[in-house]
Amino acid sequence: MTGKNSTLIFSIALNGYQIRYRRHLESQRRYAEKMGYEYIVVEKPWVTNLGAECCWLKLYLLRAALTAGYHYVLFVDADAYIQNGCPELISLVKPDKFLFMANGYSGKLNSGVMLMKSCSESIAWLDQIINAIHEPVSDIDTVGWGENGHVIHFAKGCDGLEVINEKWNNTRSEQCEDYIRHFNYGPMKSSFLDIIFHRIVFKFSKLMLRCNLNKKSEVAEKLKKVQERIPILFNRVISEYKVFS
Repeated sequence: MTGKNSTLIFSIALNGYQIRYRRHLESQRRYAEKMGYEYIVVEKPWVTNLGAECCWLKLYLLRAALTAGYHYVLFVDADAYIQNGCPELISLVKPDKFLFMANGYSGKLNSGVMLMKSCSESIAWLDQIINAIHEPVSDIDTVGWGENGHVIHFAKGCDGLEVINEKWNNTRSEQCEDYIRHFNYGPMKSSFLDIIFHRIVFKFSKLMLRCNLNKKSEVAEKLKKVQERIPILFNRVISEYKVFS
């Protein structure tokens, strides 16, 4: 692949996110079309037996896309809105870096927006995390659920990491003149509808995984189930979305 078509942007919108964040997903599509990038949103299967923990899928799909011929791949969470004035991704690129991420409102890296460059180092970094899914990370790194804690942990000391401006993943303030506004589990997710929606998602996740997503004593059990189920979901997704193979 050559030119801008060698850049892929993708999002994952399962378990009701397809409906709740339609406007955000459309903003991502508009940006990709404007810049000449390829764009795909994973919306199938509609429901998964991982609930909210299906977010681990992004790591598998990032790896798949980077080995499928794309030079750069941007993952954007379904609840992230790309503003009309967002610059080209090339403005972030540095020749000696392969991972570009911003800190979230917590001061730690937020994996809701991840730009990666295709190279042996980026694949090796993703493999590290994927191979360690079943291993809980330290309390300093964990964020309670999902893959973000593992991303934080394995980004420490990573020479290929470039910490980018928070304008590229604003989880802090609606007053920020941002490029990507991310309505994640923080100050930005304050609407009544979002609160109710995510309570339902977390209750559903607890039923599917038969454990509490945030309970420390159940983390190891939860991660074991994630490690078992994510490859099955991944294989189902890549059979449906050929862009990753």
